Amino acid sequence: MHFEILVEGQADLTVLSILMEKILGPFQKPHTWKIHKHRGIGKIQEDPTQPPSKTDPTLLHNLPSKLRVYGRDMGKNEIVVVLVDLDDRPDCRVFKSELTNLLNTCSKRPQTLLRIAVEETEAWFLGDQKALCAAYPNANADVIDGYVQDSQCGTWEKLADAIYPGGSASLIALGKRSPRVMEQKCVWARKIAPEMNVERNQSQSFRQFRDGLRRFIGGKKKRGGHD
Repeated sequence: MHFEILVEGQADLTVLSILMEKILGPFQKPHTWKIHKHRGIGKIQEDPTQPPSKTDPTLLHNLPSKLRVYGRDMGKNEIVVVLVDLDDRPDCRVFKSELTNLLNTCSKRPQTLLRIAVEETEAWFLGDQKALCAAYPNANADVIDGYVQDSQCGTWEKLADAIYPGGSASLIALGKRSPRVMEQKCVWARKIAPEMNVERNQSQSFRQFRDGLRRFIGGKKKRGGHD
């Protein structure tokens, strides 16, 4: 199987570049993948049947058009994977339904795996405390122990409070969209992901991502299916 993976940005690309082999095995033995980053999550267009703006490089803005192209061009052994953060959206199921409905704009639906990290992919790091502490031996145990897995609590900020000098406050002072914040998220991904054991992770959203990928390689789905 080949997986075309669409993610929000560089930090997600970094972590999946490390974790995909842990989930599916070595690249090209036999499965392959390509990860496409965007400049943030963005918003779904009011009319998703319209062509996307060339000036908007965000994931959700371009997703309907990309799904249509994939549906037209993909073969039976190719899968589209969409990974987005829930962020502060109040209902994961409603958001998942909004994403699923985009497939209705496709004349031919691609095989698709839609997955939502709750609240953010940093929850996956907090879902493997052994990996987190291996990467950051001086991590604040009180912060880690106080985290409720996959809760909407400001997850990246919670991780920063556990492992970053000065905690999240020192990063927030730079602005949440500051390049320094984005760079730091990539640093966390590069350090923690290699230590992760994908079988023991306590994040339900990570397990849903992992198991969704494995279902596709374990048993072929009909063309046009989604999960």
